Amino acid sequence: MTRSLPILAALTLSLLLGGCGNRSIGNKIDDQFLGPDVSSSIARADKNLTDPTSHITVTSYNGVILLAGQTPRGELKAKAEQAARTVQGVKKVHNELQVLQPTTALARSNDALMTTKIKTQMLANSTVPSTRIKVVTENGIVYLLGLVTQQEAANAASVVQGVSGVQKIVKLFQYTN
Repeated sequence: MTRSLPILAALTLSLLLGGCGNRSIGNKIDDQFLGPDVSSSIARADKNLTDPTSHITVTSYNGVILLAGQTPRGELKAKAEQAARTVQGVKKVHNELQVLQPTTALARSNDALMTTKIKTQMLANSTVPSTRIKVVTENGIVYLLGLVTQQEAANAASVVQGVSGVQKIVKLFQYTN
């Protein structure tokens, strides 16, 4: 009986946390595996997509894939997108790769700091469903993914606009209304 108590507690916690947001626990688990599967597919597509001349970030939310970062040539950008589309479970691919040299470590640190600021501001704002929004910042561009209403999307974008250093906001939301 004492061994089953921690299992029961973990199951209860999972169900309670799974109730937060519009996605099922299965969707959340699928997304955790989908991102790495897409990254592996991209790595197999062309060695230049994983060498130091490319920096690719793969994000998954509800089966929607965001490819962000930089790659030096347009054909590599296209190969990355095609590789992402071939992965089972991918519903849609947003290829936001820039044909540029990769950003520096300092720029990536600034992007991480900006993402943290944005998430903190969203948590503090009661009109933004922060648990249903994924924020990705790459080279000063903020990408927003999630399952939200159009009003919630507008509220989230408004919060992002107030953070210094944001170059551009790209809304990749799935709307529930």
